[in-house]
Amino acid sequence: MKRWVIAICFVALPALSQVNNGELHVAITDPSGHPVKTSFAVTSTGNQYANTLSTDASGRVAVKTLPYGLYVIRVQEPGFNPVVRAVEVRSSIPAECDIHLAIAQLATMVNVEDSGTLIDPHSSSSTMQIGSKQIEERLISLPGRSVQDLVNSQPGWLYEGNAVLHPRGSEYQTQFVIDGIPLTDNQLAQLWP
Repeated sequence: MKRWVIAICFVALPALSQVNNGELHVAITDPSGHPVKTSFAVTSTGNQYANTLSTDASGRVAVKTLPYGLYVIRVQEPGFNPVVRAVEVRSSIPAECDIHLAIAQLATMVNVEDSGTLIDPHSSSSTMQIGSKQIEERLISLPGRSVQDLVNSQPGWLYEGNAVLHPRGSEYQTQFVIDGIPLTDNQLAQLWP
């Protein structure tokens, strides 16, 4: 009977010593093969495992006692392209994962945004406006002629030497609107404030 008990113990003892854990060895290098000291994430949805690890100065780290399963390694180091790698740990022999980072490409992004248009698409006529910014930034003109010079800077106005402004180059029968009031009169310099 003792022999049977001893035989059962020798047969059952190795079965009890089996483990379901393995190791993962990670090495991270740059494009020239130099080690990169960085941090990365190791996750496994099936094993409910999530951890953030850091490599040493040699760019290596050993993750011990990982339950068998599929793991995802995510490396996001500034200046390099992000890397996502799947590794399976399925024996007590350490799983090796060598990650070579690639330099990130420069990308230029141009954002085009819709803004107010200069032309009203629902109007068949054009509108010229002189705003406060244009008045503040105007060139200095002769005394008493600043308003005429501002109006003359708009397209469609003709300024004669005798201080007469002609809209569209015509002296008579041209209608224009000032502050919502339609005018068809000849505009002499004396009428401007």
